[in-house]
Amino acid sequence: MDFTGIELREKDGNCSISLKVIPKSSRNQVVGVEGGVLKIKIQAPPVEGAANEAVVEFLSGIFKKPKSSILLMKGQLSRYKVIKIKGVRAKDVLESLAKFKG
Repeated sequence: MDFTGIELREKDGNCSISLKVIPKSSRNQVVGVEGGVLKIKIQAPPVEGAANEAVVEFLSGIFKKPKSSILLMKGQLSRYKVIKIKGVRAKDVLESLAKFKG
């Protein structure tokens, strides 16, 4: 999968990434990049924070970081979200995404 064009922001040893989340999918998966935004599908429905929790859990597996390192910065009630991954550089994010098979 090609991740060129994904917009990553690195600051103080942390990396922020924009997401487009499609809830109620058949499985959790990375779909690709759309307009600089990482597009992912999540099985959980968008009710009572279930999809947000599933996003954090899914991404913690991809980046091999504890869930406490994945912070939802914007978009709690939207498909479009911004997350911050603590202790990760932009190049590490790209490497983890490239290695991910899911």
